[in-house]
Amino acid sequence: MILKLTHGKTTVENAWGLVGSVTWSGDKQRAARTLTFELAASQEDPNLPAVECPAGTIASLWGDDGTPLFQGQVVRRSLSDAEASIPVTVHDRGMFLANNDGTEKIRDETPETAVRRICQKYGIPVGSLASTGVKVRRKFTKTSLWNIVVTLYTLASRQTGKQYMVRFEWDKLVVSVRSEAAENLVIRPKSNLLSSETTESIENMRNSVGIYDRDGNRLATVRDEEAVRLYGLMETHITQQDGEDAQAEARQVLEEKGLSRTITVSCIGDTRLTTGKTVVVRQPATGLSGVFWIESDQHSWSGGSYMTTLELELRNMMYQSESGGDLE
Repeated sequence: MILKLTHGKTTVENAWGLVGSVTWSGDKQRAARTLTFELAASQEDPNLPAVECPAGTIASLWGDDGTPLFQGQVVRRSLSDAEASIPVTVHDRGMFLANNDGTEKIRDETPETAVRRICQKYGIPVGSLASTGVKVRRKFTKTSLWNIVVTLYTLASRQTGKQYMVRFEWDKLVVSVRSEAAENLVIRPKSNLLSSETTESIENMRNSVGIYDRDGNRLATVRDEEAVRLYGLMETHITQQDGEDAQAEARQVLEEKGLSRTITVSCIGDTRLTTGKTVVVRQPATGLSGVFWIESDQHSWSGGSYMTTLELELRNMMYQSESGGDLE
């Protein structure tokens, strides 16, 4: 692994040999990926290179094969004369989506057009943005740019039926359609699987959706009859906007609020396993088998070992937001 640290005019081309435990992680619900590491420090060892790594330092991470993995900015470090290391936390540029508020009125713009325009206003570099062709209307007041971006693509998703992933690739914002990879890495026992655990829950289940108009009149009911029979009625209500059909939204609610399965897998480390991608898991002992979506990932290097821990989901579901309000 290669870890490059740049502060002002000073650059350490590879500080990997100067760091202890390293964690690189991401979650579909968080705007920024995070890198943490412990930088060696000693006032007593003159042979230990002194590396400045204050807030604002640019940290760049590459794989052993030279693949660029992460670039971000140091946001926190802890200094202590009693410790032999300095804990450092780095966020990628997703923090600029999370830490900037926007007040915007979106009038019949596609998400891809609005996101590019807003990011230009805040100096956030933009790469490719998934084309939806859906024009949306929304107003936002003092809303984080992260919630604005996710909300716009959530609204489009209800019409396109596609799921979207918002993330930074190196230094640019990218929005892509969540789709299954043509070739998936396979995790299996006696190969790279270390452990797995599955938790099922109906605590947040909704198996019936009542559709109402703005005056409170019930228009329709969309229901998962099998789930109602098995678990009992658990209903939520949505409001249908004028001139729209909320049936698709209701079906999506049933999909998202069905029986929840949280699957955690630990395996031999592989930097290709990141949030939003798919992976195949084969565990005959527990019956865990199939293609899964990575909802969060954590890569840990410590003491010469490298391990990856994943939270997986059977369903392809984007992180959604309902920020802002209707634009009259």
